[in-house]
Amino acid sequence: MKLMHVLGIVVLTALLSISGTFLIMKKNYENEGTKRVETESDNVQTISKEDEKEKFVSTVDTSGMGWETPEFSKRVDEWKSGDEPFVGNLVEEVIQEMAHQKVIAKTKEGSIMITPERIDTLIQMVEGNKDKYERRAMSDKYAPYEIYLDILKRWKKGDFSTVDDDHNILMIIQGGKPPEGLATGKASEEQEIDYIFQVFGKEVKEVFGTTEKRN
Repeated sequence: MKLMHVLGIVVLTALLSISGTFLIMKKNYENEGTKRVETESDNVQTISKEDEKEKFVSTVDTSGMGWETPEFSKRVDEWKSGDEPFVGNLVEEVIQEMAHQKVIAKTKEGSIMITPERIDTLIQMVEGNKDKYERRAMSDKYAPYEIYLDILKRWKKGDFSTVDDDHNILMIIQGGKPPEGLATGKASEEQEIDYIFQVFGKEVKEVFGTTEKRN
């Protein structure tokens, strides 16, 4: 009887030892599995971030033509009611160069940063001098001032949903522009923020207006 009691204790001890070892091994395995999952997750996140960096494409024209045109910016900023308006195709050039920060194009000739104040100035200039921007040909459906105001008044509301078309219309009106300069799309907000920093040397967290379609 005593022997049976001793054997029972030995067997019970062995079972407890085996169970303990199994539990420890199981826990270690689970920990290793968790570490593997975390490592794989970190790797996926790293790859994802690298992919995002690779996908980002700057819209800056670094050929030497796409940088800021300070003389035009200054003329717009200093213009006051009663001053001589921009004549010829200068209005078209200024509006087009403002559009450059929001469009994708192979080449860009000059850039002027878009600001609500500059848009207001151009609207005032065109509205006060419509006679200077009459139809250039009898076949023209719209007078230039109608096109300018249509674009500028949409921009004033922050609506840049057709900024690529606006840019290209002005290019066509001007004539003599290389086809490589035609806009092929609209820049993302990230691209525009990068453009403003690279071309105008200004850090912004958000941009004026949106290129998203409006209902």
